[in-house]
Amino acid sequence: MFERSRNVALGVLALGLLTPALLTSCGDKESGKQPSSARKVAKKQPKKEKLPALPELVQSAVEAGNYGAAYQATLNELKGISDLKSPEYGRMSKVLEVLRVSSPEVLKAFADEDPSHKAFLKEFLMDEAWQEIYLSCGLVPYHTPWGVKVLHDIWKDNDGVVSNKPLAVALASCWGGGETMQDSNVRKLDPALYNPVWRYNFFQKQQAKGALQPGFRNLKAWELRFVVCNVWQDWDDASLEWCSKHLNLPWDRYFIAHDAAVYTDPSKFGDNVQSGEFLMPFSFESKAETTQLNGGVCGSMSHLGCFAAMAHGIPAYCVGQPSHCAYGVRPKRGMWQGGFGGPDGDLQNSILGGKAPTSYMLMEDVFGEDDAVAEAYRKSWKARALEAAGDKDKAILAWKSVLKDSPMHPFFRKELHRLMLEKSLNANDCYEYLMKALDSYKKGRYYGVHGFAAADMMDDLKPVIEQMTDTQRVKLYTKLHGLIALTRSSWAVGCGDMLKSQAATLKGDAAKEDYLTNLLKAHLRGGGVTFGQVLEWAVAAYVEQGKTEAFGRAFARAAQSDVKTASMTPEQAEERKNKMKEAYSKALMAAEAARSPQAYKALCAAAKKVCPPADAPRISRPAELTGKPVPPNGLLRCSSTSQWDKPWTHLDVLTEKGGQTHTASEKAPEFVAQLDGNYLLSGCVIRKTNGAEERMRKATVYTSEDGATWMPKASTEDMPKEWTVVFPENTRARHVKITFDNSAGNNFAHISHFVVYRKDKEK
Repeated sequence: MFERSRNVALGVLALGLLTPALLTSCGDKESGKQPSSARKVAKKQPKKEKLPALPELVQSAVEAGNYGAAYQATLNELKGISDLKSPEYGRMSKVLEVLRVSSPEVLKAFADEDPSHKAFLKEFLMDEAWQEIYLSCGLVPYHTPWGVKVLHDIWKDNDGVVSNKPLAVALASCWGGGETMQDSNVRKLDPALYNPVWRYNFFQKQQAKGALQPGFRNLKAWELRFVVCNVWQDWDDASLEWCSKHLNLPWDRYFIAHDAAVYTDPSKFGDNVQSGEFLMPFSFESKAETTQLNGGVCGSMSHLGCFAAMAHGIPAYCVGQPSHCAYGVRPKRGMWQGGFGGPDGDLQNSILGGKAPTSYMLMEDVFGEDDAVAEAYRKSWKARALEAAGDKDKAILAWKSVLKDSPMHPFFRKELHRLMLEKSLNANDCYEYLMKALDSYKKGRYYGVHGFAAADMMDDLKPVIEQMTDTQRVKLYTKLHGLIALTRSSWAVGCGDMLKSQAATLKGDAAKEDYLTNLLKAHLRGGGVTFGQVLEWAVAAYVEQGKTEAFGRAFARAAQSDVKTASMTPEQAEERKNKMKEAYSKALMAAEAARSPQAYKALCAAAKKVCPPADAPRISRPAELTGKPVPPNGLLRCSSTSQWDKPWTHLDVLTEKGGQTHTASEKAPEFVAQLDGNYLLSGCVIRKTNGAEERMRKATVYTSEDGATWMPKASTEDMPKEWTVVFPENTRARHVKITFDNSAGNNFAHISHFVVYRKDKEK
C-alpha cells in the first residue's frame, strides 16, 4: 500500500528528483492567455505529399461537399469489386467507414461552415494512411464533427502538413469522445485554456527538444490518448507546460510525482478545501503550480502526478477510489504503476471499460500486438461494407475472420453478436459457439487471462443463454468462472451483479446449488480477491435468505472436492481436516481482501467447527486510554498469511480476548483494523504473540478516515511486547493500521491483539 506523508515529499525534493525552481513563472500573466509555447512560431514545413484521387463519382461528390452522395458512390464502387483482398476494396472500405462513423449529414454541416473545412475533408478522404490511424485509435468520434474539427484545426495551424498524425488523431479522439463517450465534457472547456491545437504543438516542440521520454516517438494513437488529455480532466494547458519545466524525474519514477505537493486541508489560513477560499489570496499561472505551492487533498495531488507524467510524454490517468483519488502511470508498454494508491479503481480515461486493472490489462493485450490489431481493423471495415451492401451472411464470416486476428476486442465481438442475433441464433448453436470461445487459452490474446472480458462478451448473448437448458448454463458458467478465478483483479472490479444475473437464469433448485458449488470451487482454487466477492454474494443470496443449509452443502462440496469422504482412515480424516482448514483459510483471507464483513463472519462461524482456537491471553484496557473497545463488527486485514496463521481468529484479535495472526516474510508487513464506523478514538493496544518477538521492532501506527490517506500517530524503534498508543485529541478514524519496518531484511509479523478504543462520550 502506497504511504502518504510529508517526509516522502521532502525526501524526494532533497534527492533532487524534482527541480528546485518551483517558483519560476511560466506563460503570460494575463488571465486567459495560452502558455508561452503556444505562440505560433514560423517553421519550415516538409513538402506536401500528393495524394491519389478517389474514383471519379466519389471524388466529385466530395469536392461538392455532398457526403451523402459520396457515401452511396463509395458503396457502389465496393459492390463492383469482386476481390475483397484487393487494395481498391481496402481503400474504399476505409472511406465508407469514415463517412459512416462521422455521418454524411454531420460532415455536410461541418463543410458548409467554412471553405477550409471542405478543403480539409477532401484531403483527409484521400489520405488512406491518416484514415487508418483515425479509425483504429480505440475510440472514434461518432456522429459528431468534433473528431474532424480537431484534425482540421491542427492541419490548418500547420499550413496543411501534419507530420505527427497519431498525435493529432489522439487529440481528435479525446476531444471527440467516441461511440461510447458521445458527451465528452472536454468539448465544453474554454479553448483559450484547453486547446487541442496548443497541445499538438506543445508535444511536437517538446519532442524536438528531447524533453519527452524516449518511448514517446513510438506510441500509437491509442496510447497517446493517455498522454494528450485525461478525458474527464479539468486542468489547463498551462499545467502541462509548468509540469514540463518544474517536475522532472527519471522517466520510470513519475508514480511519486504527486509528492511535489503536500497533503493540506485546511489551508494555511484555515480554509477548508471544499470552500471557495482555499486558494485565496494566491493566484498563480496554472492549477499545477497552485497545487504545488498551496497543497491540496488527494484529487489535486493525483492530478499533479498525472499531469507531470503526461507533460513528459508518459501515458497516465486519474482513478477514482472510495473516498479517494489516485492515479496510474505507464513507463513502458504493458506496465502500469500506481501513484498515491493507484492504479486500480474507476478510470477517468479508458478505451475498453472503466474498471482497473481488468480494463487496462484487456486494452494492453487487444492493442499490444500492432500488426494483428491493424489487420483486424482493416478486415472490420470490409465487414461493415459487406453489411452495408446487404450481405449479412458474408459480413458474419468477415467478422469471424476479424476475430481470428483480434479475438478479445469487445467492439468487434459485439458486431458479430449483433448480426448473429439478427439471424436468429438458436440456443444450441450459441452454446457451442460460447464454449469454443471460452476454450481458447492462448495467453495474451484469448480469454484465459481475461475472464471478465469473457463475461462481458457472453452478456451480449444473454437473450439466447436464457433459452438454454439448466445443464448447459451451469456448464457454461462453470467454464467462465474457471477463467475469472485466474484473472488478475482487485476490489474495484465487482462481480455481484453478474452472479445475481447468472443465478436468475437457472430454473431448478438443484441447478442453482450446482452453480454455487462450482462457483465456490473455481474461486476457492484461484484464491484471489474475486473469491471474497463471490462469498459476499453467496452469503447475501443464501445465508441471509434462510438458505444456510444449501450454502453449507455447496461450500463443503467445493472445499472437499479433491478429498475422498468414504471409509476414511484416521490419517485420511486428518488429511481431510487439514484440507478444510486450508480451504477456510483461503476463503477467509479472500473475504478480508474483498472487505466483506458479512462473508467473513458467515465463513468464520463454519470454520470454527473444524479449526482450532487461538492460544492468546486476555488483556485489559490500560489506564492511559478511555472508553471501550470498538466492537469487532468490521474486519482485520492482514498484508499476507502463512502456515502459522489462523485467519478464523482474526476478528478476535480486535477484542481483549485475542486471536492469532502470522504474516509471510515481508519488507513491510502490516495489519489494518477496519472498523464498522467512523469513531472518535482514544488509542489502541497492540500485543505481540509469544515467541520470536524480536522480529517486530520498528513500527508505526496510522489512522485514516477513508482507508487511503494515512496519518501517522506513533512510531517506535523498539516495540514492547504490549504497546499502548495514545491518540491525539479529536482523532477520528474508520481505519487503524500498524506497519512494521523490515527494510534491513524481510521478516514475519505476528500479533495476538490489536484493540482499538473509542471514547465513551464524543465531543
